[in-house]
Amino acid sequence: MLIAFIAIAIVAVGVTGFIGFTIAKNALQAESLNKLTAVREMKANQIEDYFQQISGQVVTLSEDRMIVEATKAFDDSYREIDSELDRSQEEVGEAANKLRGYYSEEYLSRLIPNLQSSVSVDEFWPEETTTQLLQDLYIASNPFEVGSKHLLDNPGDGSRYSDSHELYHPIIRNFLDTFGYYDIFLANTEGDIVYTVFKEVDYGTSLLDGPYSDTNFAEAFRSALDAGKGEFVYMVDFDPYAPSYNAPAAFIASPIFDDGEKIGVLLFQMPVDRINDIMTNRQAWNQMGLGDSGETYLVGDDLTIRNQSRFLIEDSDEYFDLLQETGTEQETIDQIRNLNSSIGLQEVMTDGTRAAQAGETGTAIFPDYRGIPVLSSYKPLEIPGVNWVIMSEIDEAEAFAPAQTLGRTLLISSIILLILIVILAIIFSRSITGPLETLAGNASELADGNLDITINTDRKDEIGDLSRSFDSMRQSVKQFIRQQNAAIDALSTPMIPLTDDIVVMPLVGELDERRLGNASELLTEGLYTSSARVAILDLTGVPSLDEAVAMSLIRVAKKANLLGAKVVITGLQPQVAVELTELNLHLEGISTERTLQNGVNFAMNHLQTR
Repeated sequence: MLIAFIAIAIVAVGVTGFIGFTIAKNALQAESLNKLTAVREMKANQIEDYFQQISGQVVTLSEDRMIVEATKAFDDSYREIDSELDRSQEEVGEAANKLRGYYSEEYLSRLIPNLQSSVSVDEFWPEETTTQLLQDLYIASNPFEVGSKHLLDNPGDGSRYSDSHELYHPIIRNFLDTFGYYDIFLANTEGDIVYTVFKEVDYGTSLLDGPYSDTNFAEAFRSALDAGKGEFVYMVDFDPYAPSYNAPAAFIASPIFDDGEKIGVLLFQMPVDRINDIMTNRQAWNQMGLGDSGETYLVGDDLTIRNQSRFLIEDSDEYFDLLQETGTEQETIDQIRNLNSSIGLQEVMTDGTRAAQAGETGTAIFPDYRGIPVLSSYKPLEIPGVNWVIMSEIDEAEAFAPAQTLGRTLLISSIILLILIVILAIIFSRSITGPLETLAGNASELADGNLDITINTDRKDEIGDLSRSFDSMRQSVKQFIRQQNAAIDALSTPMIPLTDDIVVMPLVGELDERRLGNASELLTEGLYTSSARVAILDLTGVPSLDEAVAMSLIRVAKKANLLGAKVVITGLQPQVAVELTELNLHLEGISTERTLQNGVNFAMNHLQTR
């Protein structure tokens, strides 16, 4: 019964706990995925709106009269600066040497760590004298440090180019700072970069036949140059760009027209920081509901990330350790480490990115680019010119942490509940089995012949009914046995008168004190009423006697003597004779004969001699 109670309790508590945990886990999963989807949609709208805004800005700025005039001024003065400066061959050589020193000491020292192979100055060296002169004025001889070259408005060379630069550069630079672009370029229709805000090594080079003519930057230029109308926008995806020290760069371009005549192309280098700010919520992931491990990120059609990884920002050591564990190539890890950027380098080849690149929108659970299971919500983005998808994810362990806590709570509660149930089951089962065990003990005593036991009949429940029925049965059995014993006694201890003076009482079977007591009463009453002078006790049918029975038998004989009757015991079995001898009982006044016939003869002779 106890085992049954405990088994039922375990099944009930276990099933209830399992169902509760499963429901809670499913609810948490649904809630987490809904939250990720909400974040995904919010960030998707923001990033799509931002690129729409950029497209609008590049078109609007390309149509701005100031940009039109600046393009014409830079283009004209760019073409004439060589003759206008009228530098000697020696001065040109000195400028070239100074510029080459910049390339070797500044540019290549920053570029080479981000490359997978060694390079030389010649691979990037601009051959045109005009380009060398401009790069010397605005880069090599620029007194501002690398990264601050854009702060120079006029190098003081007295050229018309520098006068134009002093006029337009602060305005364009302010536009760049306001909207957070990496760089802004103006190129003429021959592909020459006649102006750039930050003055990197692509400044003054040709996008048609210069050192960077095979880059995504040149692709954007050529597409805008081929456009037949002004409201044309072309964007190229991120790709390593050598002038930016091989960091991934994306560009957006729009043609510049003046009274219907195409005079150049306006190009923006995409603002990585602004994209990161949107996708990382300015690194405030918790405020966006992404907890300690959630992030949103963009993935291009080459399945590499397009904004900074949260894990690189927050814990770069662990991030790189996980990349090692997932089998990322060491060269890629070194590049990410050197650039401190995962853009265009961190591969994200997961089930979600593949599905989103195939045009699917959905949610799922799968290992992310760190090899850690995540809950993910994904969809493709609608940004002209690029095939990007957006991912919104959080670690499965964090998402299901409340369920795990609930599971532990349910487990502890279940254990406590089971302990209480076991205690109650023991108490309850004992309240049932205790009386039943008592009844079983009573039954054993009844089986042993003890019909005088007391059975508790005070309970008012079914066990009380059983006890009362059991006690009623005991009384009935006792009454039956009493009646049966009386009948047996009447049959087994008759007193037979042979003559008026002789009576015979045959004793048959096992004797006990109760039967001898009955026989004593029957014999003394019979002797008293019949005045018989000889009483024969025949023990032919008695196999053995114990001490108590033997002493009772002697007492029966002495009672008969007191009533004036001679007692003769006949038919003693050898075993009975041995037992009487060993008991050393005194048989004075009692005669013994071998058989009943001998006893009758002894009685007759005894009466004749009297």
